Amino acid sequence: MKVKKIAGFMVLVLLMGAVGLAWADDDNRIISRLGENSAKDHLRVASIYLSCKGKKIEGLPAVPADNTIRFYSKVWDDLYLQVTTEPGENGPVGYVFSFSTDEAGVNVVKLDESRDSPSMLELTAADFRSDDNFTARPLQPGPGTPLDRSAWRVIHYNGFDVDIRVLEFDISNVYLKQKPYFKSVSSLVTVRETTSAK
Repeated sequence: MKVKKIAGFMVLVLLMGAVGLAWADDDNRIISRLGENSAKDHLRVASIYLSCKGKKIEGLPAVPADNTIRFYSKVWDDLYLQVTTEPGENGPVGYVFSFSTDEAGVNVVKLDESRDSPSMLELTAADFRSDDNFTARPLQPGPGTPLDRSAWRVIHYNGFDVDIRVLEFDISNVYLKQKPYFKSVSSLVTVRETTSAK
């Protein structure tokens, strides 16, 4: 009987510890922080789940500016994910992803992208529709390219890589020659360090 009581007490302590660690995290949008090497020289990984419904992103602070809205989430110290809406007549036609070293999004982390090609950091409803918006565009397997951005993007920064995976979406205004917009879209943004933090 004593063994059962001790075992029950140990399970309770472990559960309370796990809940305490979850509450201690400063941002519940980060669903994982994993070290991949030794404790001395490790590479960080953070995954952020985004649930966008029109002009709102669930759980993230919103900062309105003119006709756009900027949302942000801390990835780790000195790195923040910034998501800005691209407004349309009936709802957001897209979302632009960027990274900054500050919460306000002033010190943007530069990315070497060609200005002649669409940005891999711009997620638009038109990415998933045919050119005339009459039919759905088939999704290619594997990472997208600037000419076919698809549902999975891999972007390389100096010091970290970013995966943006679109999980599901609901697009409206799907009529011939109309501009489609997102009613909702959910995605998983995973940031992986490629060089160790100093």
